[in-house]
Amino acid sequence: MTAPLEVRGCRWIAVPGATDVRGSVKFLQLGKGLAFTPRRLFWLRGMPAGEWRVRQAHRDTELVLFALQGACRIQLDDGAYRQGVMLEDPASALHLAPWVWHELADFRPDSAIVVVASALLDEARTLRDYEAFKRERPR
Repeated sequence: MTAPLEVRGCRWIAVPGATDVRGSVKFLQLGKGLAFTPRRLFWLRGMPAGEWRVRQAHRDTELVLFALQGACRIQLDDGAYRQGVMLEDPASALHLAPWVWHELADFRPDSAIVVVASALLDEARTLRDYEAFKRERPR
């Protein structure tokens, strides 16, 4: 069960699929859960215990994250409200709108986290300083 989300710009997406004696298949489809055309896909794996991997916000990029395997904790922040959630169920993806500060940490040793982005990486449009995020975020 995924935690209810109270951070503005965040929502859980139910990832449909099927399971039978041959195993499981899960999928995201444009217009059916995935609200944007993917421009970039990347994954995180092999993170050492106790390390964090991401501390940032995007000015105009949407993200969808899901745990292909394992789990991690994501701290979400819209500038007014902070909430920590676990990303651990491959049947639930987490959608982040632009202007959501997110930090990934507490990775389980076997974790593989997949991220689908609506835009190519643009460092000029990525905020990696929390104080700058708080100053610049839309109210």
